[in-house]
Amino acid sequence: MRHGAPVTRKGRVRRLWHVSWKAVRGVVLLEDTPYRIAMGAAAGIFSSVLPTLGQTFIGMILAKILRGSVIASLPWSWLSNPFTTLPIWYGCYRVGLLVTGDERMSFDDVTSLFTNFLDLPWREALSHGFTDLGGIFLPTLIGAVIVGGAGAALGYAAIHWAVVRLNARRAARRAGWARAHAGEPRTSAPVDPPCAG
Repeated sequence: MRHGAPVTRKGRVRRLWHVSWKAVRGVVLLEDTPYRIAMGAAAGIFSSVLPTLGQTFIGMILAKILRGSVIASLPWSWLSNPFTTLPIWYGCYRVGLLVTGDERMSFDDVTSLFTNFLDLPWREALSHGFTDLGGIFLPTLIGAVIVGGAGAALGYAAIHWAVVRLNARRAARRAGWARAHAGEPRTSAPVDPPCAG
């Protein structure tokens, strides 16, 4: 068992950054075409801000429809987690208000609305809880489509550029290795003798 200093907030942020970077790096290192990887990532980025449950599955289905990599769409659902959901959705709500022109609610009002909704028994939540949230759902959905579309476009361009650049580096490395080892005879793996008996 490992003992040491307690994990601090700075340590958690570093760990989150490290895990996030490994996920993005894993997407870029996938063995697939740049279009499929970038389109899968764009589908995941788009679905990660939607104000619905099942964003991972929506991203996977969207990646499949757009002929993108389903695997590349998976890590982006981590953008929306229990710590970031309300700030992301509130930002989408504010963007959606620019389109709909409805009356604005403060972040605290939206937070208390969600808290009250989560405190309701499930039968009451199904019967009249959604009517309370209905006033903010349409602006949030419109804002999520705008924010998700912009994020998906930027993500597609960045991931496509990174994959193309990485593939060019891989090809150059392979060509250099082939030139360096061009005169050497190739050795094959030893063959086991047949068993007697």
